[in-house]
Amino acid sequence: MAFMRYKSTGFDWALAYPEGEWRVLFGRGANGALISEQSLVASGPLAEIEPRLAGRGEARQHFSDGALMKSPFAGTWSSIFFQGDRAQLCDWKRNTWSEGPWTWVDNWDSGLPSAYRSQLDALLQVPDGYHWQTSFFKGPRVLTLHKPKGLLREGLITDGPEATGCDGWAKLPVDFQGDFDHVVPYRPASDGTRQTLLIKGDQGLILNWRTGVLVSGALNALGVPGLAALPHDFRTPHRPLTGRWSGTADGQRIDLRIDLEGERALNAISGDIFTITGSTTAYSDSFRATAPVVQQDTDQHRITQSNIKYAHGSPLTRLSLTVPRSAAGGPAPQATLRLESPDGTQSKVFTCSHAGKAFRSVEMETDSMEGTTVFQQYDTSRSPTPPGYRNRVLTLASAFAEAGIDLVGAGTSNTVTDTSGADLRWSNAELHAAMTGHFSLHRDVPQWKLWTFVATSYAEGDGTLGILFDTFGSHRQGTAVFHTALARYGLTGTRAELFTYVHEIGHAFNMLHSWQKPLGKLGPNWGRGDLSWMNYAQEYNNGKGRVGTVHFWEDFPFRFTDGELRHLRHGFYRHVVPGGDNWTVNAALVAGEAFTAPAADESGLALTLGGKTGFAYGEPVMAEVKLSRTGTHREVTAAEEIGGHSERTSFAITDPSGRTRVFRPPVRRCAGHGQAEATTTLNDQRPAVYATAYLGYGGEGLYFAEPGRYQVTAVHQALDGSRIVSPTRTLLVRTPLDRTDQEVGELLIGDAQGTLLALLGSDAPQLAAGNDALQEVIDRHGRHPLAAWARLARGANAGRHFQHITGGRIEVREPDIKESVTQLSNAIAVSRTDQDTGLDNLTLNAAMQRLARVHAKAGDLQRAEGVLDSLIGHFRDQGASRPVRTRIRQQTDALRTEIRRTAEG
Repeated sequence: MAFMRYKSTGFDWALAYPEGEWRVLFGRGANGALISEQSLVASGPLAEIEPRLAGRGEARQHFSDGALMKSPFAGTWSSIFFQGDRAQLCDWKRNTWSEGPWTWVDNWDSGLPSAYRSQLDALLQVPDGYHWQTSFFKGPRVLTLHKPKGLLREGLITDGPEATGCDGWAKLPVDFQGDFDHVVPYRPASDGTRQTLLIKGDQGLILNWRTGVLVSGALNALGVPGLAALPHDFRTPHRPLTGRWSGTADGQRIDLRIDLEGERALNAISGDIFTITGSTTAYSDSFRATAPVVQQDTDQHRITQSNIKYAHGSPLTRLSLTVPRSAAGGPAPQATLRLESPDGTQSKVFTCSHAGKAFRSVEMETDSMEGTTVFQQYDTSRSPTPPGYRNRVLTLASAFAEAGIDLVGAGTSNTVTDTSGADLRWSNAELHAAMTGHFSLHRDVPQWKLWTFVATSYAEGDGTLGILFDTFGSHRQGTAVFHTALARYGLTGTRAELFTYVHEIGHAFNMLHSWQKPLGKLGPNWGRGDLSWMNYAQEYNNGKGRVGTVHFWEDFPFRFTDGELRHLRHGFYRHVVPGGDNWTVNAALVAGEAFTAPAADESGLALTLGGKTGFAYGEPVMAEVKLSRTGTHREVTAAEEIGGHSERTSFAITDPSGRTRVFRPPVRRCAGHGQAEATTTLNDQRPAVYATAYLGYGGEGLYFAEPGRYQVTAVHQALDGSRIVSPTRTLLVRTPLDRTDQEVGELLIGDAQGTLLALLGSDAPQLAAGNDALQEVIDRHGRHPLAAWARLARGANAGRHFQHITGGRIEVREPDIKESVTQLSNAIAVSRTDQDTGLDNLTLNAAMQRLARVHAKAGDLQRAEGVLDSLIGHFRDQGASRPVRTRIRQQTDALRTEIRRTAEG
């Protein structure tokens, strides 16, 4: 990153002469303008205006990011010019030049903290009598560094650069409380009080450090004749380069993103390249250039970067971009982009036109169920915010616009009428079916189109406020927000509702939770300290005593982190676009360090994987996950949910060929909105929590498709951030013994079948082939032990309602109780007699509880009670441990109570 940020003002730098009458030299490429307070002294080539800069040849004129006039020393003046991470020092008396990294200046290398080592707005040297003291302005903050003394002060600009004599800084208007383009010393007041000229674009403000603002307005209207006499080009900002550009060349189209100006510019350039064949366009490649060198000539900008990075690799690794310097408000010029090989033998040239201010544009359709409301806006002044924060009214569109993403159509809504008369909750299968049937823009391909559905409540958890549900086919095209849950917690119209929408749409752009980002890119305290839309308020812990929901909202500036901005603005096309890379691919933890046991573990927790180690070909691979107390602590608080869909537990799977992949569940809900995460205390009475994880099918398809030996390792992030790693478990997928085993295995293996087993069935039309295959297993191979899995999926789905959206109305398929009881009963019977190939114990437990609910739904409470009695007896006869039997009895007792209350009305 450059030491000073690029600016679009009409001049590149300004140097106030440190002695004598007030005079300022403005530089613009090779030209300059010198003013006094009363007049324009001279304009033209810099070397003619100021002979002491005559040695500033053509190469040095590109050092134009900014400049600083140092206080006189030993009878001479000196100035520093900046470009990228380099600095040039000019001795005006001797007309000598020296160059080096900016860290070579004074004690800046040792004195400046990381936040002030790049993208600075402006520098201000303290006037004569305060030698070697510089103030560094960035955003709403300022830091003052003294050469021998070190850091003197750091804080808000409104508090002033120094500890005393700065009362006037508190009186700055809101739009001048930060993000200055230039800070120029002005002549002292009659009583000797320091005064400063602050410049933003074509606007200026003269500040008396003690009394406040003297005058503000356009540079030519500040009452300073010299400023009014500045040549028009110097007073007129040039048209910003930042935004999206588009061009074609030799059958290819480029979407170019230039990110240089603005409040949170990242000093980066990126592009996506598409190949045009006839009337079709196909994605080809993406590139990214970080920290390009921006050279500002008198009439144009030249931007260069070597070793640019591609998604798929290319020899054209050298970038050169030329954009004419034109006045703001005028027509956009055309930019010329040249990509070439280092030796110059290969090249491609695009002529690009400006396509918009946003880096990416996304068409979003928002539909809602009748009786729900779609979020509109939130005024941040209603919330505690960090010191210096500038409050504003945020909509969903403006929240993403600040990140550089244009949500076209955000805030509109098509209403879905509910004529069912039932308050039905939405399953993942139903949501996906609704998206494919009702999202008018949906196609199963990568495209900048997104669907958000405001539903009632979620079938997998009453407290869930929102999810990214689309992880079938082309992922990340659909999100859902649950209005009933928002209303239950009193969150409609609040910051939490805005947070839920932005958070889930962030997932659609393939952004993970703050603590799940790739290793090495985590924020403070392993991501828990991120002040981001992608963190959870209750999970916040910056490692410095700021912990939990209250502190999060006090610190949160309602924005994404810089790393998240890089992903949104400059991530390679398929890594970001909805329908591109599968959910979490190129965004998730990578196998390796994350699954390596820590050198020391004092968490008091142990993670183990249990269950079967041998599986028939095509058999769903299940793992029993156990998080237990080690005994080093009397009590340990742990998460209640630790299974395959948990946000805290991840699995690495190594196949027989040695390839390792991180398991990506087909659905992973966001559990941290609006309510505290469910936890439990592990002690002598309850030493462990258990869960089952279906690992057979996930975001990357089938994980155990071939016979052979596999290795599985799990990692769990405890509530305190500890990383608990399980011992690696070896699983064997056996080769089919005969033709029947082969046929059954092939019928169970497939993307549609894997999805149905993960969802426990679905009516979604796109999964019809999978349902046909499962039914064929039941019809042709009903006696085969693996038929239990087909019966479980078919029976579970038959026993529940299924909602479709048809013609803007909800239609409900009623439960088929008879079919559900038949299929679930057969699946349970086989599993109770054949533990080797039937359902695993935890899945069997869930299946029997499901069967009890189906009987109760049919009004047969006697059979429902009988199933629960049988469930308790089964695990007693199997010799389950006392804590496990106690837990099962607690679950069955709770279910009995629920069933009886429902029956009583």
